[in-house]
Amino acid sequence: MPPAPILLTPNQTMQTKLLIITLLAVCVLSGCGGPARPAGLPTLYSCEITITQGGQPFEGALVRLLPDSGTFEWVISGNTDSSGIAKLVTHAKYPGAPEGTFKVLVSKTQLTPSKYPQPDDSAPQSEWEQWKEQAGSEKRQKVRYVKPEYDNVKTTPHSITITKGKNQQTFDVGEAIKEVLK
Repeated sequence: MPPAPILLTPNQTMQTKLLIITLLAVCVLSGCGGPARPAGLPTLYSCEITITQGGQPFEGALVRLLPDSGTFEWVISGNTDSSGIAKLVTHAKYPGAPEGTFKVLVSKTQLTPSKYPQPDDSAPQSEWEQWKEQAGSEKRQKVRYVKPEYDNVKTTPHSITITKGKNQQTFDVGEAIKEVLK
């Protein structure tokens, strides 16, 4: 048998509405709407940078902006998707980049694949424990996929000037490489 419906008197309905409105007002006024922007964070403008390698979209690259001159306290970065597009964020979570001229740094490094395949999500705990032990003791090498000149503020040929509005630009990082790092 289903439970009996809860019936509110008109007075209780009004009290409930007032309680909800009061709670919402307190939440908004106390900052429940999310974290406040850090002090000094400049105005940010939309910035999408497309990275290609040998003319093809380059997935999995880290794109960072560093000021063309002077110092800057905010980290501006993004990772390229399968289309080679990085939507930049500042301070790891605020969409966009501030006005100014920046050097564009691009890097991509990954560990060589493990020789121990990761168990399926439904695998028993013992199989996961065995995999963690094997993979944890494995020596894997770090591989670079972008020439180091593109990840150095002194040698990168790429720069961008961020202005009010939407900023989009494409940069190529030369031919593909696969360099094992020591």
